[in-house]
Amino acid sequence: MLNFNIKKKNFIECLSLTQGISEKKGSMPIISNILIENTDNNFIKISATDLEISIIAYCNAEIISEGKTTVNSKKLFNIIKEFSEDGQNLSINFGENENGIAVINYKKSIFKLTTVPVGDFPNILDFKSDDSFNIDFKILKNLISKVIFSTAASEDTKRNLTGVYFVLTEVEDKDYIRLVATDGHRLSIAQNEINYKGEKSGGIYELLKMGIIIPKKILSEIIKLDKDIIIKIMINSNNVIFEFENQTENAGKNTKFISRLIEGKFPDYNTVLPKDGYKISIINTKKLYNSIKMVSLLAEEKSHSIELSFSENNLSIKTVNTNVGEGNDELEINYKGEPISIKLNSRYILDFISNINEENLKVRFNTIYTPLVIEPYIASEKIAKEDENKENLIQNVIGIFMPMRY
Repeated sequence: MLNFNIKKKNFIECLSLTQGISEKKGSMPIISNILIENTDNNFIKISATDLEISIIAYCNAEIISEGKTTVNSKKLFNIIKEFSEDGQNLSINFGENENGIAVINYKKSIFKLTTVPVGDFPNILDFKSDDSFNIDFKILKNLISKVIFSTAASEDTKRNLTGVYFVLTEVEDKDYIRLVATDGHRLSIAQNEINYKGEKSGGIYELLKMGIIIPKKILSEIIKLDKDIIIKIMINSNNVIFEFENQTENAGKNTKFISRLIEGKFPDYNTVLPKDGYKISIINTKKLYNSIKMVSLLAEEKSHSIELSFSENNLSIKTVNTNVGEGNDELEINYKGEPISIKLNSRYILDFISNINEENLKVRFNTIYTPLVIEPYIASEKIAKEDENKENLIQNVIGIFMPMRY
């Protein structure tokens, strides 16, 4: 039977990583459980999976006796979380009796959790590869946060839209990792220069040049982390692993997030990138966000529709809801051009703007039928260009929004 001593904070750190992956309710009770087993005298290994994505984490512990068991992830986490933290190690005895019950002993407390046979726990794919690349976690988290909200809902029949497209591209002889997400109504792009040190032929390099689609769920789990680390990314034709070295008292073993890639081809987003001929307006980020948020309080709950009306140095933001009323606000902006009104989904705009840190935005538009483009306004206007004829101009972050019909 598995018996070990462990610090509460070490155990909680590992268990917390599994909470978003272990299914709370499902047709297979086993995937609501986590597999806990010893690896050597210093660590226990915790595995969780929903059959699509998985995590393997290690906790520093003193192993008293070897063994393995499966217990409900949420229940165990909630129990351990309530134990007092008085500087003493938790002495946890997963004594599995003949009725398949795991017994957790701590001081005078006894908890019994139903187990599922270890043999029923799904195998978790794990692979090692020297063909990988590293990226600073803060950069990766920032990129993911700027696009993930544009993915389609998980139940969408177009599976290729339910994840984020990762692609390696060259800009002025420099390597950039670019993330793209779309649900068919909006599209978000974020990119950052990386120092790619691997071989630029075959393997992961070719896969990234072609582009891969990574499920939203695993990326949502990764950006929950708050760590100053380097992420190692390994990819094969069907799977991706995000691996990082623990910097806490659980240091010594690496944590791995593992996922299947989404099959299918990602839409050709280059066709909607802004071309020449767009009208340009410069707008304060915070003022635009606050104004849209305020006006959208009266927008229809299903469509979230608002109307943006541009005129010389003025933006009118309006919504009309026949069941509730109407709202209107005006902003002073930098705009010279013909008046134009565009109907848009306010929630889409707010999702994008809320992840922009720059003081001002550059808003581009052409007609009421063509996409509206929003990107941070950088005074120097350093634009990363993909080709010499400048057909596709994008900055490090860009949001593209399809107008709604009147």
